[in-house]
Amino acid sequence: MQRRAAAIYFVFFLVVGAAAYAYIGVAQSSQQPAFTVDGPTLAGNESTTIDGTEYTAAEVGHESSGGGGGHGGGGGEGALVATLEWTNESARQTATLENESTVTYQDTSYTVLVPNASDPSSFTLREELNVSAILANDDAVENTVATRNDTEYVVYRENDSLHPLAEYLPEPDTRQFATGDTYQYEGNETTVAEVASSGVTLEWTGPVANSEELQEGTNVTLANGEQYFAHFPDGQDEEVMLVPSDQYPRYQATIEQRDYLDERVNGLWGIVIISGSAAFLILSMAYMPHRG
Repeated sequence: MQRRAAAIYFVFFLVVGAAAYAYIGVAQSSQQPAFTVDGPTLAGNESTTIDGTEYTAAEVGHESSGGGGGHGGGGGEGALVATLEWTNESARQTATLENESTVTYQDTSYTVLVPNASDPSSFTLREELNVSAILANDDAVENTVATRNDTEYVVYRENDSLHPLAEYLPEPDTRQFATGDTYQYEGNETTVAEVASSGVTLEWTGPVANSEELQEGTNVTLANGEQYFAHFPDGQDEEVMLVPSDQYPRYQATIEQRDYLDERVNGLWGIVIISGSAAFLILSMAYMPHRG
């Protein structure tokens, strides 16, 4: 009688666990909410053009979750990632010339000099004279200077007479610039955007290469200033979709629906585990040896 009751309970828990397991399969295959977003889809090394700028998915695949590093190497498969590359042909760039720093302008070394004023609007480039080269080119003087009482002098070969170096040297070349002027900087035609006591800000537009690593849901601002986010379509491990940000609420709603389904599936797995454990325990207790 005891074993008959145990068998009934065993079958009951077995049926409950099997039903829960079967429903898990049905839920995951037919009830999984589908994403309804749309945008350019790129596989590895494929490109798309948005508002005149070409974007390339240089790499698409699983991030390595173990040793070995990199995409697709080392240990097990990690999250899906993609590397998006593009060139902004008219990016705003800036550079700063620090006050009293040395810069090269038209192949000549100059010192940047900003006036000591509360609101400067101009600056001066003063040529840095190559004293050694000037002395070497003058046969009348020694190639080195002499110092007397903290003052530097040139030494004339004929009679060893001294002449102050500051008076001997030629007048250095100077260049004047003001806010809004054009300034040649490292091969770029720049504009003097701002003059401050600390230095000068130059700005210009030119090509800048950009690279962004994307994961599921990552936001990226494109060259046109618009925001997109990354989505990896189900079953397409080697493709990434660039979705306009106005579709994000719909995307987020699907995420929440999937999270809710996952919670239900996890609950069903709990029923499967508990039912299986209970069935095994009842069967084991029913067939345990007893006295008498």
